[in-house]
Amino acid sequence: MVTAISAAFGQPFVDAVYKVKSTNNVVYGTAPRYNGASDTLRMNIVVPTNDNTFKRPLVVWIHGGGFIQGSRADFQSLAEIWAKRGYTAVTISYRLGIHGGAFDPPFAYDEAELVRACFRGVQDVRTGLRFLSKNAEQYGIDTSRIAIGGASAGSIIALHVAYIDQQDKLPEAVGEISDVTRAGRTFKRPDMGSYDGVLYSDVPTPGVDAVLNIFGALLNRSYLDHSPFVPLFSYHQTEDPVVACGEDRPYRTIPLVSANYPRMIGTCAIVEELENRGTPVSQYEALIHQGAAHEVHDPAGIDKAAAMFAAKYISIPTSVAEFDEAVVDPGSRWTLHTLNGEVAACHVTAREITTLPDGVYAAHKGNLRSIVVLTNGCLNWAR
Repeated sequence: MVTAISAAFGQPFVDAVYKVKSTNNVVYGTAPRYNGASDTLRMNIVVPTNDNTFKRPLVVWIHGGGFIQGSRADFQSLAEIWAKRGYTAVTISYRLGIHGGAFDPPFAYDEAELVRACFRGVQDVRTGLRFLSKNAEQYGIDTSRIAIGGASAGSIIALHVAYIDQQDKLPEAVGEISDVTRAGRTFKRPDMGSYDGVLYSDVPTPGVDAVLNIFGALLNRSYLDHSPFVPLFSYHQTEDPVVACGEDRPYRTIPLVSANYPRMIGTCAIVEELENRGTPVSQYEALIHQGAAHEVHDPAGIDKAAAMFAAKYISIPTSVAEFDEAVVDPGSRWTLHTLNGEVAACHVTAREITTLPDGVYAAHKGNLRSIVVLTNGCLNWAR
């Protein structure tokens, strides 16, 4: 009986049960672009409107586009789905652009260009995380529960945000390096500074509890060293022609383009590395699809799998003692939802719950969750 009811309501932070609203074009800073011009950094923030929760887990989605194109709008619908699951969900923009060589991007001037583009993205996302931490109360964020994810270039950024730390040696490419000379113009490539960026330095960069990698890659295996491993969900196709699942240069099937890109470690190589390191299999999940496309073959299925993985690491465990104490306490106030996600009652006691129509409800009080069965005024709780 309880199992069937729980299945009908679904899993917290997995099933999309809430209504949402989006606040778009939120400015979180400015920073210099690859060519010295200034860029205004923005994000869209989507929150549930009927979850009666003031501190939610945060998920930040980072769009792809080869570091030269793409928009946070590309992930707007995904952010809305994750907000419907109970997250404060963000889709974030970051600085785009690289110097081309004799031809425009995706041709790159040299290998340093992609490395610098990646680290600009890392700086921007970490700046965005500090901005969200600084404004956590306004957007209903629990900064102790954060997941980040992306696709392609966005996932490359997400992986580096999650894994690179103070103990890692930064690539020489992010320091001051030789100028770019192109079409009679010269562009400086100054030292980029810390991978944290400089904005909101009064706020610590919050940690990440799960990273969701959709055909991304790392620049260096050593970034998996040092800090505690961040649980990792990954998806990749085996013969992806843009970002290799193994270790190779991006666009490896187009030698003229790939020649000036650095070798990167894709999902298949990351999994092999984790196996060699003896990383507990409970800490990572990789869905490797036999295919040759830079896309997701089953978007809804992969999204659901990513949500189930993330839920394991952002859900706050509740002890039996805490639950029993809350149920027995006559002053305990609960919020109830119907199984279709509509609010049935807000901040009601157990006695007040018995006045509701008979039926099955999902109840929560802070971090406590339960299924409630009400029959002829009799109340049954299923933790």
